[in-house]
Amino acid sequence: MSAMKTAQQAIDLILHQGLRETKAQHSNVLKLEKTIPEKQNKQGAIAMYRSKAQMAKSWGTIYTSKEAVYDNYTNSTHWTPNIFNYLTYTDAAKHYVKGTKEQNLSQINTLVVDVDYGDTEERQAKFAEVWDTAMLDVQFLPTLILATTKGYHIYYVFDEPVFVRRHANGKLPAVRAAKAIAKSLKQYYAQKLPAVDVTCNSFGVFRVPRPDNIEYFEPKMTVDFQALMTWSINFANDQHQIKAQTTQRSFKARRTSRQIDQPWFQALINQTDIDQNVGYGRHNTIFTLALACYSSNVSQVQCFDILDEFNSNLNHPLATQHVQKVINDAYSGQFHAASREYVNALLETWVPDADRRVYLQRSQTIWYKYAKPRSERVNSHVHEWQADLMAYFNQRIFRDNNWFTRTSLRHISQELNICLGSLTKALKDLIDQGLVYREKGSGRQATKFATRSSLLQHAMRLQRQQRLNYWITVARLLEPSEELVALQQLSLDDRQDHHHNAQLSLLDTG
Repeated sequence: MSAMKTAQQAIDLILHQGLRETKAQHSNVLKLEKTIPEKQNKQGAIAMYRSKAQMAKSWGTIYTSKEAVYDNYTNSTHWTPNIFNYLTYTDAAKHYVKGTKEQNLSQINTLVVDVDYGDTEERQAKFAEVWDTAMLDVQFLPTLILATTKGYHIYYVFDEPVFVRRHANGKLPAVRAAKAIAKSLKQYYAQKLPAVDVTCNSFGVFRVPRPDNIEYFEPKMTVDFQALMTWSINFANDQHQIKAQTTQRSFKARRTSRQIDQPWFQALINQTDIDQNVGYGRHNTIFTLALACYSSNVSQVQCFDILDEFNSNLNHPLATQHVQKVINDAYSGQFHAASREYVNALLETWVPDADRRVYLQRSQTIWYKYAKPRSERVNSHVHEWQADLMAYFNQRIFRDNNWFTRTSLRHISQELNICLGSLTKALKDLIDQGLVYREKGSGRQATKFATRSSLLQHAMRLQRQQRLNYWITVARLLEPSEELVALQQLSLDDRQDHHHNAQLSLLDTG
């Protein structure tokens, strides 16, 4: 696929069906095609800008069709990848764009992380570090990485657009949920990459995919919104727990400290009109209530009885098997307790304002059951063993400068001080999740282990080398003047590699 087609595929994937397929006027597409019912989609709008300077002044162009975007994206540098209900100009000359506010969002297609470095050289040197961070603890992969002047824009594109609907109380639950996820993403990146812009607008303006700036694109690696929200909840809980340990806050065992005894729990569990709202609907409510049961030492069987009754009382209940799956996730040992941020969001969405103020006021004492530090515990959680294993494999792979490492389960058990039974269970879960690859050695040869990250980086290196070899072959077949044209299609790094290989070739022939 050509670089031009790749860029258009990335744009189409991000926009989903948020814009019309063809222009309303002066379309280059046959009128017959424009009348096909499947192509008459919801009419939204995006803005595109021809330079960063114009973007800073909101000097841009409004587009309402994919056809118009395809006609103009190569002349633009920035765009709004999320769709707005409408956009307008503030001047008669139609230069300055107005309306790119979150209250005007129609659908959320992607979340983007902005990473900035000092210069282009530092950006290129840090790509491997950025890629490792973009894996989100090897749970999610980015869909698209674009090179900016000094950094990268990392796109996590949703497999389905998140439609923004205003609740009866005027709130936008989908926007609030997406903002919470974006906050977790930026905080996670900031812990590993000091160059992350944590203040950028989550639904603002970012680089537009073009043939000259795509560093990585995999259309199959889209992200499920609910799965990313679960990751965000877990990350937020971990951050609260770390903060509590840092400030040396201790947990005092008293009855009112259990989350199921808090007024907010009773307020939510007595609601019957909770529906399938994106962000803070039935699924998220049941998951939050289950986490409260888990942190309060309620058995999983008793938790199911409680939440099955709650679900049955809903006007639009979930299927029983879905409730069971949510409870299983909450009791998997990978989570700690319900997060204050998500509880507040649920209360704001579903509890009447007059009652919500009371529940929030009474619930400001204890929100988390802070576990003892791992060094003070006899046993570890499964997710802690898994984190140890991932760090162990990544360290060995980096040390060996390869995409895999060879070792044995007995050696890992001794190195990490994990009994073979716990090690086998943790490793099996990682393999089932597709996070670790294992190939048993024959005879006395040790088993080969690789992580998803190392496999993907290896595949990217192979793809890059194949592309480079292809263009080198093409350049050698062309006349000298045409060779320059062919080399213009290579990236700066590829051109440097080409000249290096050409020098080696001259040395061989000499």
